[in-house]
Amino acid sequence: MKEASRKDSNTIRNKLRERQLSLLGEIRDESDQRDNQHLIDLMSREPGDSGDYSIADEVADLNVAMADRQIRELREIDAAFQRIGDGSFGQCVDCGADIESARLIAYPTAKRCLSCQERHELLYATESHPTL
Repeated sequence: MKEASRKDSNTIRNKLRERQLSLLGEIRDESDQRDNQHLIDLMSREPGDSGDYSIADEVADLNVAMADRQIRELREIDAAFQRIGDGSFGQCVDCGADIESARLIAYPTAKRCLSCQERHELLYATESHPTL
């Protein structure tokens, strides 16, 4: 990270730590809710119809998607802390240029400068969208 943005490093570290703790709390709360819902489902012995099963499948899919997003974000935070530790934080992984402090403050897990990120998104835009 360049010298001008060193003063922002505490702000960035605090944002990373706060988001990390927030995600861990979300995961814990959702886990508790799933456990409670499982108990409620076990206690209700009425047979459900196909609509009930369909809704249950959708809810399960959403839970998996949310957990996947949270885990992915936690990994990005861990990677940012790793880059801070090894001194590469604030350097673009593609071109090696310094990432602007304003970008790092707004998005502390950024690993690319803005132009490389735009190029990356254009090249890999369809990668996260499954097709049939």
